[in-house]
Amino acid sequence: MASSSARQSAKKKPFLSLLTDVPHLVVQLVRAEIELLKAEIAAKLKAAGIGIGLFAISVSLVIFALLLLVFAAVFALALVVPLWAAALISAGAVLVLAVVVAGAGAAVISRAKSPKPSETIESIREDISVLRGQQ
Repeated sequence: MASSSARQSAKKKPFLSLLTDVPHLVVQLVRAEIELLKAEIAAKLKAAGIGIGLFAISVSLVIFALLLLVFAAVFALALVVPLWAAALISAGAVLVLAVVVAGAGAAVISRAKSPKPSETIESIREDISVLRGQQ
């Protein structure tokens, strides 16, 4: 019903008046699209935040489980050697594992290239030169 009355009022308006309404309508459309974009981004960020929070809880539980496994190793070794020796052996094994993992991480970092997006920059430069008619 409201759209038919809007159409009738639009039919009664002179053409020049309708043309002057176009910029206003375009601005309203752009604002509505920006608001929709904001709402969509906010919803996605909220979901991502919840996911990151759940992942952090999961990581802390895994760390707790690994700590319990180290305690179990200490108690198992304590059946063979004194408790203090079992604790030292387990601590040494954990330290060796930490050094190996740190070495692997350092190797990956040293092989990594610069974080600068060189392929994208080169593509943009080619696009600019094409637009300028240089190729």
